Amino acid sequence: MKEQLDPRQLSLYPELSKEPSAPSITTLPEFDKALHNLIKMSDLGAFIQLNIQGLERQYTLNLADLGIPMDFLKEDKPLDPVTIPLFPQEVVHKLKKMSYEVKSFFNAKNSFRTSFGYFLFRSHFTMWKHYLDEMKKSIHDFLFHELGHGTYGKIFLEHLQKGNAVFQTAADITAPWEFRERLLLKDIEARRKTFIEHHARLQDLRSTDIDYPFDVLILKTLHVPLTLQDYVQHIQISSIFKTIHLEDLAKETIESIDDIKKLVEEI
Repeated sequence: MKEQLDPRQLSLYPELSKEPSAPSITTLPEFDKALHNLIKMSDLGAFIQLNIQGLERQYTLNLADLGIPMDFLKEDKPLDPVTIPLFPQEVVHKLKKMSYEVKSFFNAKNSFRTSFGYFLFRSHFTMWKHYLDEMKKSIHDFLFHELGHGTYGKIFLEHLQKGNAVFQTAADITAPWEFRERLLLKDIEARRKTFIEHHARLQDLRSTDIDYPFDVLILKTLHVPLTLQDYVQHIQISSIFKTIHLEDLAKETIESIDDIKKLVEEI
């Protein structure tokens, strides 16, 4: 059995460790002080890391990196990478604004900023919980209002069509590709299923296949949900309560918010 050591973890029994330099609290008074500081800190508030994920979806198309034979591409067309966002700019800007609104809850009256998030004062825990629930509902309501009734599906197809246009613009007459006049969600879903079942990768595709551009786009957009319901379910807006290691508290005295600010600056 191999001993697993975390360099940040204190040991109550360092003499039992195989690592002589393992950090430890060597006296009970020191351990008691660390626990007292931890309890006092918990009375004052908690460290919170705010995570907002899944709002923005995009893909980057770089024909130069796909290994396509150069005689398949027009010589006079630049092959610069193109980043294609899922949503039009007005939706992107609105979602960014709403994500800023989530963060705007934290201010000098209820918290202070740290290197990984915020220290939220305990008096505002309940307010933060309600505010976060309200913002989640506000974002969901906006998305269903603006992108419901088939709008999301149309935007998704436009998302792929823009990538398809990149291939069409760059393709020379020597390219063996056939471009679909109309992209259909059912065809995209079927192709996705096949690729996922076979663990397909971009390097597995053959640029000589007639459906090569379509297949590249399918793999490039696997992370983009096909439906609005699925997109909304993958949005994560969460606050994670972080803890602090006892060794950082053993030699400190925590009695006030200012003491915690000082501690954060030092570690």
